[in-house]
Amino acid sequence: MKTTFIIAAVGLLGFASLDAVAQTQGQNQGQQQQQQTEQQAEGNRELVTQDQLPEAVKNALKSDVYKDWTVGEIYKITPEEGAANAEVVYEITMTNAEGQEGVVRMNEKGGAADSGQE
Repeated sequence: MKTTFIIAAVGLLGFASLDAVAQTQGQNQGQQQQQQTEQQAEGNRELVTQDQLPEAVKNALKSDVYKDWTVGEIYKITPEEGAANAEVVYEITMTNAEGQEGVVRMNEKGGAADSGQE
């Protein structure tokens, strides 16, 4: 009788473990699909240096608005071919003296990039 009970308990634990693994895998797949969709919607992301920025963007970063911020990573986001909003966007991560991070999105003219949201 004890053996039957132990076998049944082990079997239930095994099913519970398999269910948890399946749920985790399902969540991971959902996150991966969401990231792929976001990347496709944003276009192609390419890490660039400050030297590679257009002059208008460089000048905007030198303005008083950003004088207390340090530039970190910069991504050039090129839209997919045929995208409705076909402007190149520069996504710039910045950090201030207090260690707070922010992200600025600019178009090639150094202006605020259209977020695509209404």
